[in-house]
Amino acid sequence: MDLDALGAVIGVKKIYPEGEVVLPETKGEDVIKLLEENPEILEFTEERDFEGEIGKLIVVDTDNLERIPEALKRRISDKTQVIIFDHHSEELLGKVSQLHYKEAGATTSIIALILKGKGIIPNPYEASAMLSGIYSDTGSFRYPSTKPIDFLAAAFLLSVGADVEFVKKYLPKELTEKEIDLLKVLKDNLKVVEVHGNQLGITYGRFDSYVGDIAPLISRIMDIYSLPAVFGVVEVQSTTFLIGRSRTKKVDVSLVAERFGGGGHREAASASIKGKTAFEVLEELKEVLEEVIVPLKRAQDIMTFPVISIKKGATVEEARKILMKNSINAAPVVNERGEIEGIVTRALLDKALYMGLEKSPVEEVMEREFFTVNPQEPISRVEEIIVKRQQSFVPVVEGREVIGVITRTDILMNLYREELEETQKYYERKRSGQPHYRNVKGKLKETLPEELFNLIRKIGQIADRLGINAYIVGGFVRDLIIRRKNFDIDIVVEGDATKFAKVLGRELSAKVHTFDRFKTATLVFKDGTRIDMASARTEVYRSPGALPEVESAPLKKDLFRRDFTINTLAVKINEKEFGKLIDFFGALKDIKDRKIRVLHALSFVEDPTRILRALRFSTRYRFDLGKHTEKLLKIAVERKLFKTVEGQRIYHELKQILNEENPLRVFLKMEKYGVLKELFPNLRWDRSKKDLFERVRKIITWHKLNFPEKETLYHIAYLGALFFKEPHERVEKYIEELAVPEKERKLLKSVLKEIHPTLQKLRKANLPSQVYQILEKKPEELLILLGATSDEVKEKVLNFMKESRFVKPLIGGEDLKELGLKPGPVYKKILNRVKYAILDKEVEKEDREGQLAMVKELLNEIKG
Repeated sequence: MDLDALGAVIGVKKIYPEGEVVLPETKGEDVIKLLEENPEILEFTEERDFEGEIGKLIVVDTDNLERIPEALKRRISDKTQVIIFDHHSEELLGKVSQLHYKEAGATTSIIALILKGKGIIPNPYEASAMLSGIYSDTGSFRYPSTKPIDFLAAAFLLSVGADVEFVKKYLPKELTEKEIDLLKVLKDNLKVVEVHGNQLGITYGRFDSYVGDIAPLISRIMDIYSLPAVFGVVEVQSTTFLIGRSRTKKVDVSLVAERFGGGGHREAASASIKGKTAFEVLEELKEVLEEVIVPLKRAQDIMTFPVISIKKGATVEEARKILMKNSINAAPVVNERGEIEGIVTRALLDKALYMGLEKSPVEEVMEREFFTVNPQEPISRVEEIIVKRQQSFVPVVEGREVIGVITRTDILMNLYREELEETQKYYERKRSGQPHYRNVKGKLKETLPEELFNLIRKIGQIADRLGINAYIVGGFVRDLIIRRKNFDIDIVVEGDATKFAKVLGRELSAKVHTFDRFKTATLVFKDGTRIDMASARTEVYRSPGALPEVESAPLKKDLFRRDFTINTLAVKINEKEFGKLIDFFGALKDIKDRKIRVLHALSFVEDPTRILRALRFSTRYRFDLGKHTEKLLKIAVERKLFKTVEGQRIYHELKQILNEENPLRVFLKMEKYGVLKELFPNLRWDRSKKDLFERVRKIITWHKLNFPEKETLYHIAYLGALFFKEPHERVEKYIEELAVPEKERKLLKSVLKEIHPTLQKLRKANLPSQVYQILEKKPEELLILLGATSDEVKEKVLNFMKESRFVKPLIGGEDLKELGLKPGPVYKKILNRVKYAILDKEVEKEDREGQLAMVKELLNEIKG
């Protein structure tokens, strides 16, 4: 019996005050100590002393009636009502008539919240003992099995008087001499074995007398030797105990314990076996492990082969053509014997081409330092290389010969094959449906300014003449349906967009900028109207997080490369079908249902920045994530796919979020899905930081209304709030990893450097002139952040922004010259003195004579 079971019993006694508490003889030393030192907490009967019939049996912390004391088992009849409170399993077994189950780290948590719901208040001693049970079974809220319910239960117990100092007395401390001796026996008998590729520890011990709770020692062995799982077999007199601890999904110790009549949960389980020696149990354990443990795959099981490689004598240009032809993003470089000598990536080759090295041998630019694995290495090693070492792919070698390669997508598909395949089937069904059509000509005319509407019609007419199909696509069409103002026009043509754009430029008197690599162009008209144009194309992502390769494609394939269904709508602008809306992927239904959905199962793998866009769009439009999309998003975050993306691309998406109407709402979703801690490890994101974000938003809203002419980088103010009071080294690392552009980097660092000293000065400033002198040269972004820090400072900053900085004396240099003062630096000093006097109400800003009089006094002082 452990502390959680004891805490649960104490709580159940409050629910059933007439019941008799029967405790098992086998108790952990922490339980014995707590009961001996606090006898008033619980009145109970030892199992050996229990007599009588049982009408109702309440069992806690196990769903297996085989594990309850023998004295109770013998007295259970068909008429006995059995009620169980447990956090291990929700399955109703055997004679159990009622089960109270919740997914929780501790059974005590379930019972504590039942007490709260019934309005039953434990006294402070009872609450403290129950809190000890929660702390113990959740590892002080550190075990993976800990759930929100455990925190809620702990909060309730603390609110009714539970004492954390009481709890600390009974949690594991330094090992006693007896425990050290036991640990030595278990360490000496430890054997590390491999079962289906999984490394496990198995240890045993045989003792003549009761040795106390062994489970913490098994956990300690798992930690000491960094093992994924450990099983301990301990024989005490005529009973053998099996204890299992695990921190890997491949080894569910509860399944092993169940085979021996025990139970528990995935990470911790145990069984009590009578009539068998430790050695008999060990033999049986080996057989059970072979049957129960999930085989661990190795590199050879998921590698891609045969390998497309590049001969080291090839040129840079030839190497890139090989990658492009085979739709891959990286390849090993081998010698004439097929032995690996280096690796190249498309990014590396593109850089070499940019530097004019297309004719150079590839061996001159290849990466020579890289990691490889052999075919038998576990996939965990491959994942470590890809995630922690950030190597885009891993060659699998025998000797030095490359026999396969593994990419991050291979890793992800292996880990989540069932979920991804199921989700992919869903998306295939969605894509296979017939397109939906609707005419939105009237809506276009109603929404667009007349000049822009007519311009689009002309473009459609020219497309007709050239035999080209042209469509408006993207955000404009989405917002047209949602009824949100948006005049950013993107046109896709089934043909060569760059040639078409040049024709439009000549005929419609527009400037044309073309980008041949991406088959795109931009038209800028005399009135400032800007239209982006692209050829219908597909984007092939050669590896997770990489930039796409562009290939020509019909409209449907072009739209399929988009991030979400709501962005896949197209409106034809050719004259005969002008205004025909085409929906290939169910976008209209998703808009109606208010759902954000990706188009295929590997969408977030191809481009993890779509995660940020999904959360941004769902917040902006108040849409929910589709069920499958949410699952895929969680998988992508869990597998740390952001590490595959260049920092500047993440920064671009963050800027988009911070320029939304309410970035805090997006950040709260980023927090919910674990995105924030992936992008900014160890960032303090608490109530005060969230409040600061909200205050920054309010000042930015005010600022946009009052100073629309000022070019202000509002996202810098938000980043200043995000990094407010964070350690300097940590912020430097964040900025470096995001690859913030130089101009914005300097501004952000300046804001963060000046915020605290400026705040100190402002708090001491009592006069408007003092505030003015502190703030007059500060950037707008810093002023916004300063105003958000506190109400006291806000009043001073906003007064400066809307009034003080616009104050000018009615006198100037000519007046000073007429008074006989020679031009020089003294002019500025005198005029500033006048300005400060106006700010401090010493002289009226409309009183020119008063200002002149003040200047004369100042001149007399100077002459005197």
